[in-house]
Amino acid sequence: MATIDPRLLPLIEALAAVDADWLAFEILEGLRQGRVAEETRDDLERTRRAVRSARRQPTPESQQMERPRMPIPLAEPILGDQQIDWAADYVGGRISEVVFMLETALDQLDGIISHESTREGSLSSEDREQGITLVLQADDAETSVSSDEVVHARAALTKLKDALFAWAASTRKRGITE
Repeated sequence: MATIDPRLLPLIEALAAVDADWLAFEILEGLRQGRVAEETRDDLERTRRAVRSARRQPTPESQQMERPRMPIPLAEPILGDQQIDWAADYVGGRISEVVFMLETALDQLDGIISHESTREGSLSSEDREQGITLVLQADDAETSVSSDEVVHARAALTKLKDALFAWAASTRKRGITE
């Protein structure tokens, strides 16, 4: 397990301050795990063939035979400046994924509502123009996200990624001594 670079603390604190502590925890967990080696294309193809050709009901002979197990690939630790770059890329990627998932969910809800409203004639044209607002409620907290907010978030992703890139570059320049 790699030691967390202290230069990441401002990023972790900033994420916690904007209620994105879930993302801060993901960063810490990712750095703890390191880079796990991925399967090669040949390994994946062999596994696909083995799964496709496997019988549905195992025979008694096959249950008795011990199958060799593949060793778990060792993770490569992420160290120093690599942690800074990895964290910046990770934050940009995860926020992009969240915005994309919200956009997809709102588009699907809009499709469902549009389909139902044309069938039943229940929504006025003014209501349809306002767009969808998704309201999430957990315990005593309530959060809402409108389709307009998702459009603005999508537009701001480039600025976020540029800011993360600039932060990573300036943090790497400062080095560990500060």
